[in-house]
Amino acid sequence: MLVRYVLALGLGLLLAIAVGSPANAFTSGGWDGEANFDGNGRFRDCTMTASFKSGTTLAFIISRDLDWGLVLANDDWKLQVGRSEAATVTIDARDPITSTAKAVDARGILVPLQNSEPVVDALRHGTLLTVASAFGRASFQLTGTQDAIAALAGCVTERLAAEKSATDALRQSDPAPRAAPAQPFDIEAPAARQFVGKLAALDDAAAKQPADAERLFAGNDAVRFVAELLVSAGITDYELINPAKNPMPNFDVVWTYPNGIIGALVAYQHKESVDLDDAAGVVIADDQKHCQGDFSSGQKPSEPPPAFTVRRLFTACHTAEQSVEIHYALLKTESGHLIQIAHLNLGDATGDVATADNPFLQTAVLQNFK
Repeated sequence: MLVRYVLALGLGLLLAIAVGSPANAFTSGGWDGEANFDGNGRFRDCTMTASFKSGTTLAFIISRDLDWGLVLANDDWKLQVGRSEAATVTIDARDPITSTAKAVDARGILVPLQNSEPVVDALRHGTLLTVASAFGRASFQLTGTQDAIAALAGCVTERLAAEKSATDALRQSDPAPRAAPAQPFDIEAPAARQFVGKLAALDDAAAKQPADAERLFAGNDAVRFVAELLVSAGITDYELINPAKNPMPNFDVVWTYPNGIIGALVAYQHKESVDLDDAAGVVIADDQKHCQGDFSSGQKPSEPPPAFTVRRLFTACHTAEQSVEIHYALLKTESGHLIQIAHLNLGDATGDVATADNPFLQTAVLQNFK
């Protein structure tokens, strides 16, 4: 059934996100983290990344030796690899931290940081991070970093503990094992360069994905549309997820709010024959099918302008491990386009997910949907 194919985007997809990530990956406060290993499988470092509206991706790195660093990457940069410049890192009104910015790739720079309590405390509790050097100046809103940095440090601790356990087990089975050659972490070479290279590879892979004939948007058009839509709705405090790292590929664009709510949008064309009541029923039935706990759902009232047909609904699934609540807005335009907006609370959001779609249903905002 065509409607089921294009609208089955709920709990089944979320469950895949929750359990389908690699064992070395983690997420916290809108940051994506992972443990990284060298060519011999030895733990090297943990990184966490977030993409910003400027097109720049910011990453924090902690090595196995507890060296800290920042990586800034942007596909539009054309840097001279190996060039180093004096840099300052400023967090809110605190005294600037002096460092050195080094171009480790044509698209990325590395800024080492001192592993000290004042620096770590500033990163965890600060709100605005600014990196300035001869390469340029970039500022980032630090949302969710307190828990994310704790998770990043925990990633290193867990990996080193697992490595020690494996070594101890090996020693018990072989009292005199041959020592592996030492491979000290070089924060100026593999970690940052491989991170930037990985990011570029993901972007290239996303660009090569075949277009879906039913999707309304192609390429970066969806990102531009959502950015304009958010501005039209009066929403300025959000972060778009890098399309190459989209954890919900059945949606065109995914974004996050500082309160932990996740927003997502997908748009289809040539859907004149789709009945929104049927579509709403499909969404609810699919979410119920994938819920392994207590399920609830319902439709919500809406009063859109005459040119638009809107259905609002919600689903919720509660298990012993997790509570997931999703609020949907399904819109059908005079042109026959079908728009699905979803707002999700995966159990840790502090905002009211039930009203998160209200700004998008204002007359002035709905006029963006032609």
